[in-house]
Amino acid sequence: MKPNKPDAQEKRSTLETLHTLWVPMAVGAVLLVILAIVANLVWKDYSTALMESQTRQMELVVQSLADSIEFSLEEYLDRLDSAVAKVEANPDYKPTLAPSDTLSDLWLEDNDGNVIYRCYGLTAVGDVLLTRTSDISYWQYHSGDTHYLVLKKDVGAQSVCLVVNSTMLYRQLVSDIRVGTNGYVVIKNDRDMVVMHPEAAQWGIQVVDGRQKLYAYKDLDLTSLSELLKAQRTQDSGIRDYYSYWWTDPKLPRVHKISAFRHLDVGSSFWIVSAVVDYDDLYQPVRDSFLKMALMFSAVAVVLVLFTGMMFRLQRKNQRSVTKINDLQEVNEALEELQKSRESLAHDQRLQLMGTLTGGIAHEFNNFLTPITGYADLIMADADPESEIYDNAREISEAAEKARDVVKQISSMSRKNVETVYDAVPVESLIEHTCKLVETNCPKQVRLRQELELHGENVLGNSTQLQQVLLNICINGIHAIGVGEGSLTLRAKVVPREELAARIPEEKISDDWQSYVRVSVTDTGCGMDKDTLAHIFEPFFTTKKQGEGTGLGLALAEQIISTHRGHILAESTLGQGTTFDIYLPVLEQQRAREQVQWGVDHKLRILAADDNKKVLNLLEKDFGRFGLEVLTCSRRGEVRTLLETQPFDALIIDEGLTGGSGVELCMSIQGKYPALTRIVMTSIPTREIVDARRHGVIDGYILKPVSAATLLEEIRACRRSEKQK
Repeated sequence: MKPNKPDAQEKRSTLETLHTLWVPMAVGAVLLVILAIVANLVWKDYSTALMESQTRQMELVVQSLADSIEFSLEEYLDRLDSAVAKVEANPDYKPTLAPSDTLSDLWLEDNDGNVIYRCYGLTAVGDVLLTRTSDISYWQYHSGDTHYLVLKKDVGAQSVCLVVNSTMLYRQLVSDIRVGTNGYVVIKNDRDMVVMHPEAAQWGIQVVDGRQKLYAYKDLDLTSLSELLKAQRTQDSGIRDYYSYWWTDPKLPRVHKISAFRHLDVGSSFWIVSAVVDYDDLYQPVRDSFLKMALMFSAVAVVLVLFTGMMFRLQRKNQRSVTKINDLQEVNEALEELQKSRESLAHDQRLQLMGTLTGGIAHEFNNFLTPITGYADLIMADADPESEIYDNAREISEAAEKARDVVKQISSMSRKNVETVYDAVPVESLIEHTCKLVETNCPKQVRLRQELELHGENVLGNSTQLQQVLLNICINGIHAIGVGEGSLTLRAKVVPREELAARIPEEKISDDWQSYVRVSVTDTGCGMDKDTLAHIFEPFFTTKKQGEGTGLGLALAEQIISTHRGHILAESTLGQGTTFDIYLPVLEQQRAREQVQWGVDHKLRILAADDNKKVLNLLEKDFGRFGLEVLTCSRRGEVRTLLETQPFDALIIDEGLTGGSGVELCMSIQGKYPALTRIVMTSIPTREIVDARRHGVIDGYILKPVSAATLLEEIRACRRSEKQK
């Protein structure tokens, strides 16, 4: 029986389809095999390179930490030697100690180890010997969960003991260091005894024997850990992987770990600083990222195979002309997209260049303005206020201030997501500028008046934001008056703190300011009832018709005034009008003089670093006017040398210093000089500077141009903030 014609055609079509697809399928299989081989080779190189990179990071962390601990121990030895010298000179002398975060007490012991004198009465027990050198012995004591490192040195029939709060030292230098998910830093002596550990129960025990006793209920396999300890004793530094347990986890899970370690010299002996991290913390992200890449490439390969098959099939069915037209169309679209991408890239590059250029211009202009304003102030300080020289210097100073405002406007073009900068804002000037803006929106039937009782008072804030608040309230007042005749009055007067406290007795008014500027905006409009008045500062609440207002103006105004440490109050009578009272703390000039006098009284030792010689010369003369000596330098290496050889109370450093940024230098000395106040001078408060202050890398920053008075004010503010912490 012969097959019918449709069946034969179907078979031929199936054979043609198989014939069409076997070539791309074979090519796809070969590509997959090649891809697998390449992926295996790439995986080995990729994982090795990333693991080496991450372990090098651990080595750098351990090296930095070992240097910091060594520096701290050297300081403690200097304190101990000072006390020993006094006791040697006078055996009956009772030494004293200036306490700090880590220095807790100073003891005298007899030959039997009994404490015969305590400077501050601290008692602790334990006396575990950590290290003994030729003349110094290091002991570990504890009082509750607090551990102490006691440095002892014999003086005749007694011993002088410096008591260091090692728990606090560990918190300051080590505990903030994050090593993976569960990792931590541990410090041991040369006999494998734990000196510092995140688990309080681990202090003072042997790494192997002590833990076997501490966790006797567990079947622990510490063979790999013992091999690690042997390597750490014999090598100055290195990286080792091993198997151990997470001692900070009550379940004691056994895991594969990596340890980066380094020797820390302690006299003729050494301690071992070791950073421990879970192996999976380093390996898992590498594996996951590579797996995602492999899956992505596999998907691309599959898509390519399918696409190739479809192309072969279409090539059999369609004419070459159609294929060429499609190809030309795709090429044309790709060229258009490429052209758009090039134009977009060029536009972005121009914007970036403009931001960089404006930032550089602002920096250079502020360097020029610093000596101009500084020397003008010096001339005004020495000249007779009635003389022509004084008037000329004042003109120079005022012109420089205007130039400074222009530079700030230029600087704003290159700022992104930085903190709002507050300056001294003259209230009279603020109200006058606001009135000029209001006049452009004020209809003829509304009279605009000013009643100011001011004498040059300033407030600390952002003039743009404050002007926005006043302008918003004035526009609301004009809308409330409507089409009828009325008046809008702006009043300003200095009032005592007690007035504000009496108006809002339910709130605690800060004692930092004794007087406030009260700025009142009064309109003779329609007024509001009590229910409406109670909700005017709520977001999205508005009395206007739908589509005419958002209800955010007064809510934003209240937020702005609150950030300026002020208060905004409203009083209204239906049919008679509304008054908004804004209270802002007065920035008293006397306070600036107090900052200067404070710096003189304390005889601050200041180190200033800037690559602009004119700025340094100005600071030397400006500080000299107050009787203060300031050392100056222009290179990063000079800063380090001076800090190591001389004591300073404050470091004032330019962000663009030759040899590296000021923030980077402050980061490199973090923890070495606890009493040093670090301030960065900058033309633009970048995100890096703001984050550095937030994380304690620097204590503060100040915008150029600067003077001795503004720097002393910033130093005092930073120190006050540090004490409050």
